[in-house]
Amino acid sequence: MLGRFLLGLCLLGVATATAAEVRSELPVREVDLSNGTRRYVVDVQIDGKQVEAGLDTGSTGLRVLPRALSPDAGSVGGQEVSYFYTSGTRFHGRAIRVPVSIGGIPGDIRLMRIDRLDCTPEQPRCPAARIDPTRFGIQGDGLPGEGFAAILGIGLKPDAVQNPLEQLGVRRWIVELPTPGSNIAGRLILNPGEAEIAGYKRVSLIGDGNLLPGCLVAASPHSSICGDALLDTGAPGIRIVTDHTIAPWPQGQAAEIAVGGDARLTIPIQIGRRDQASAMFVVSRPGADPPRISFGIAPYFRWSVLYDASARQIGLRGR
Repeated sequence: MLGRFLLGLCLLGVATATAAEVRSELPVREVDLSNGTRRYVVDVQIDGKQVEAGLDTGSTGLRVLPRALSPDAGSVGGQEVSYFYTSGTRFHGRAIRVPVSIGGIPGDIRLMRIDRLDCTPEQPRCPAARIDPTRFGIQGDGLPGEGFAAILGIGLKPDAVQNPLEQLGVRRWIVELPTPGSNIAGRLILNPGEAEIAGYKRVSLIGDGNLLPGCLVAASPHSSICGDALLDTGAPGIRIVTDHTIAPWPQGQAAEIAVGGDARLTIPIQIGRRDQASAMFVVSRPGADPPRISFGIAPYFRWSVLYDASARQIGLRGR
């Protein structure tokens, strides 16, 4: 009897491992806020309920407003956790374990239930301060009734609430956003096959585990800003944080985004074009050396992006 029980456990382990290796694909939809900001969304199952979640490669963790959770999950205790975003919005709540399915891959994972919102001291007029909490939506820019009930943070920076894909056993995924002006959905591919990951040029992650070496380079007059760079599906526009004052480059300035070391990969842009998500913002912050560069969503319009959590690499391939 004991032998049969142990055999059952072994078979269960094999079944679970196999499920985690199944290739799956989720549509990625563009949602435009009333102020024109582009957001990207996927559908996930949380405690048996379908929920729209903002897709965010710049953050880590599945974080969910109580309205998207069952009454039991809305009241259960758990470790106190907090998390903030570059917008200044800060979440406070509990890390709880809930059944989740992403792309048909199921598991009990640790997510954050958001119990309270506020702003960081540096940004007291953040989106959370501009709206009644009952009408707040994640990635909604503080617009009443806009945004989502959850955010799917699939970045690779370590956090108390881990990357939900990794928690489900997914070790590689590909992000392809919808291209501007297209009615065709993008794709989030989980567990892509060997043939699908061929041809990607790999760049090793640095710093906090979500960063790459990168530069924003102006064509004429030649100028460059280099530092620790981030590709971020949750951030429209190019944001530079540096310890000294830099004037944003003029609208229409020819430039390129460059990622990687000596054999870096580049794509051309013009500063300030909506179809390229290339508006440029500069923030001066003491101690920000090297500069921090968020390229936002612009790279995804020209590159298919592979995330390899096991190798701690990001791969880029032209679309």
